[in-house]
Amino acid sequence: MITSLTWIPKGAARTRPVRFELSASEFARVKEMAKDEQEQIESNDAAREGAENEGSDAEDEEMQEDGEDIDDSDLPPELRMNEYDDEDDNEVHGFTNNHDVIDEVEDDIAVMEQGNVAYADEDEWDAEDLEDNEIKASDALLVVAMTEDEFSHLEVQLFSEEGNLFVHHDITLPDFPLSLAWMDCPPFQTSDGSQSSVGNYIAVGTFSPAIEIWNLDVLDPLEPTAILGGENPELNKKSKKNKNKVSAFLPGSHEAAVMGLSWNSTYRQALASGSADTTVKIWDVTTQACSHTFTHHTDKVQSVIWHPTEAWLLATGAFDKTIGLIDARTATTTSACSLTADIESLTWDPFNPFHLYCALEDGAIVCIDVRNCANNAGSTDKLKGKNKAINFTFQAHEQTTSGISFSSRIPGMMATASIDKTVKVWDVNAKSSEGNGPRCIAYKTMNVGKLFALQYSPDDPFLLATAGDTGMVAVWESDELATIEDYFKARVQPSRLTYSALRSTTTEANGAEVSAQEAFKSTGAMEAVESAIAEKEDESWMEGGVAGASSNDTEGKKKKKKFMKDKKNKA
Repeated sequence: MITSLTWIPKGAARTRPVRFELSASEFARVKEMAKDEQEQIESNDAAREGAENEGSDAEDEEMQEDGEDIDDSDLPPELRMNEYDDEDDNEVHGFTNNHDVIDEVEDDIAVMEQGNVAYADEDEWDAEDLEDNEIKASDALLVVAMTEDEFSHLEVQLFSEEGNLFVHHDITLPDFPLSLAWMDCPPFQTSDGSQSSVGNYIAVGTFSPAIEIWNLDVLDPLEPTAILGGENPELNKKSKKNKNKVSAFLPGSHEAAVMGLSWNSTYRQALASGSADTTVKIWDVTTQACSHTFTHHTDKVQSVIWHPTEAWLLATGAFDKTIGLIDARTATTTSACSLTADIESLTWDPFNPFHLYCALEDGAIVCIDVRNCANNAGSTDKLKGKNKAINFTFQAHEQTTSGISFSSRIPGMMATASIDKTVKVWDVNAKSSEGNGPRCIAYKTMNVGKLFALQYSPDDPFLLATAGDTGMVAVWESDELATIEDYFKARVQPSRLTYSALRSTTTEANGAEVSAQEAFKSTGAMEAVESAIAEKEDESWMEGGVAGASSNDTEGKKKKKKFMKDKKNKA
């Protein structure tokens, strides 16, 4: 069974993934071992040199008595037996303070230190393995959360330019996975407290209250790079007779399954989560701490999603049949909207910033105009009529609509997935013949069972992936249908800036890899990330509270205007 999937933007992954990621304790232990080995080598060298100086004459006489010829200077270097002892028995295995260093720690293993993180890799790859593990710029990667026979894992699947789909590598999970969120922000801070590097990570929500963050550039990770919340490990260490009560969970943790996740691509350290404990939380992944907790829902929170452009706005949907809107610059829920069925999935229209689309358990799709959501949390008997926030509603499927997604480069192109095993493509900018909702352009039975997940590729306007209860992924290049291609091809927008400039590396004459940040600082690509960080630090909403959002946000407009002016002057 596949419960969730998400695409990785092209260029975000390393061209050559590494084999292992060392934990902080392993990293410290390796450095201590390297230090001890270095000291031992130096001590042995000093002792040997002293012994050689003191007893050289005696050794020469003894060797001559034994009939050994010590004069082999006229022999080829490989046959000069007396010089063998002068060679180092072992190479020095250690770390330096350089940003990117590769040191051999075993005959076939190398360690690469990057800032506060260390990776272990094979020193020499076989040509065949190197080709198999290489990720090309044209390859599309898909992360799939899967459970088979009580064995849960992530599969990183590669969809090649030729149309082949296969598993590149996988990651074992301790619990049944429910939600995924890809992110490029490393879940730690540099030594000076800053955060400007770009990575390739996946946040995973499971039946456990903990949120695990895994490094997708590591082929065989033994443990997650970071864990947000979870059960308190000190609980089991306390005696039953101990009167001091110990919390069952770490500070800020969820207390039940994590059902929804969403990463903020503008404020890169922010991760939102929704849980079966009815709460919504915003996490700072760089400090691995919960910044805010919201309790406006009364039932399980199924879906959370950040607005794609107004990055301070977070939408939440729950099984209490309500939609919540959070202004992350203040500290309370700004407004709510009641519906008639449980919310299964949420998505924003990338080309209409006021429209939020909700997929419901009864198969309906509801379009909400968030400008009309304020103070509109009253119950509604019908989807139309009483609730002014509802722009329109239509019956997308006869059974539960489990997934909903917009093409990032084609205005109005939306796809829905259902447990009826079909995917439908809609034009939300056109009325149906009945006049009660968007026009259905085409549909397809995907032949992978009941569908639980759906997402358009961020790089290809027509490419989408879906999966369900059979444990198989279906990738649909929807422009293969002339009906879809002819209808939407005139609307295709130009491609956006990819991660290639941020993550690709240049190769010097000696073959050493150069840091992507250093290599591309002059191109301005890195400036985009730094500008987003500067904007985040300017508003500082992570340290503030969350309150009602005013429709006339004068202060926010001033900050935005100042930021755009500074950016223009800098350019």
